[in-house]
Amino acid sequence: MNKRKRIITKDHPLKDILPSRYWSLRAHLESKSAYEQINQGLFFIGYPRSSHSILGALLDAHPEVVVSHELDVLAFLDAGFSKRQLIQMMITRSRQFAKTGNQWMGYNYRVPGGYQGRVETLRLVGDKRGGTTTKWYRKDPALFSKLHELFPETVFVHMYRNPFDSISTSYFRSEARRRKKFGEADLYRKIDHFFDHARVIHEFEQQQPFEFRSIRADDFLESPKEILTDLLGHFSIRASPKYLDNCASILFGKPPKRRNELELWSSQTIAYVQKRMPETPYFEGYQFAE
Repeated sequence: MNKRKRIITKDHPLKDILPSRYWSLRAHLESKSAYEQINQGLFFIGYPRSSHSILGALLDAHPEVVVSHELDVLAFLDAGFSKRQLIQMMITRSRQFAKTGNQWMGYNYRVPGGYQGRVETLRLVGDKRGGTTTKWYRKDPALFSKLHELFPETVFVHMYRNPFDSISTSYFRSEARRRKKFGEADLYRKIDHFFDHARVIHEFEQQQPFEFRSIRADDFLESPKEILTDLLGHFSIRASPKYLDNCASILFGKPPKRRNELELWSSQTIAYVQKRMPETPYFEGYQFAE
């Protein structure tokens, strides 16, 4: 089956992945030369509910940046879409998300006065779809060579939080999705899946040619202006005081400690997490009782 047909799923609506002739026409309506000159990209790798969405939304609010929401650019790259088509899809998805009011999973990501869904001078493109990046890296590492050819000045952002909260959130989401009660064995599987995922991310960091930024979610929520300024500055993009103030105005406090809601955390399961934490350099200093 043709790859372009295979990626038509609930996660990739038909309007986002119509035949290439449609996207070629859309791309031709824009400046082809301008698209070809865009070499800067920003993509995410990581875990669910780690503040990727809020960072992606804030970056998308900059007048020189487009960061699409949950497009899964790598799926379209794998299917053979061109650079111009990929950029047009990122722009279109950004517009679509803005039309919904930037609402996602019960949160409002609309930035007052922001440029979400529109752009003045496009200099940086990206996509907020961190969870599937690891899947694509496991499946086809060569796909990232193609991405590097299209966007040689790319940064991958790895955001993470306390692993006890990430694992607990994943546990609860799986319970809700499958509509069944899980047990201790399921918790151990979630722990293993989380740290196996982290090991793949660390391998990606070590082996891929991209700039790699690891950001603790707590650090981002405490110092959003500094982190946004640093990220955009890497691409020689200025973050104005007004833009930074508007971004900071929508941030909430620290995310809830979901670990306190999961009764299955025991001395044994906590010890197992602590045993696996040193496998990568990301989780040093995290504890269950913070």
